Amino acid sequence: MKLYKIRVTGDKENFNIEYEYSINFVDYIKIEYQGSEQEKYQKFLQELEQNGGMHPINVKVKMKTKFVDRAYLKNEIIKIKDVNDFINRL
Repeated sequence: MKLYKIRVTGDKENFNIEYEYSINFVDYIKIEYQGSEQEKYQKFLQELEQNGGMHPINVKVKMKTKFVDRAYLKNEIIKIKDVNDFINRL
């Protein structure tokens, strides 16, 4: 079971999402996905479905228009298939 952390930077039209995981609650390892933000997000959703546990996903947003640091339930994130919808819901 892995714990996940997502970091979002940029703005609504030009954003970057970084994905990390941990297996020990302390050390996080960056996940290197290739492709567009949508392709990376789809790969993350697959990873989350296969390896995510019951723990919430930590989401840190440091965008030009908003700052958020909160946790989302795994099932809440998995339901959002489009990366732009995900960004809008933050």
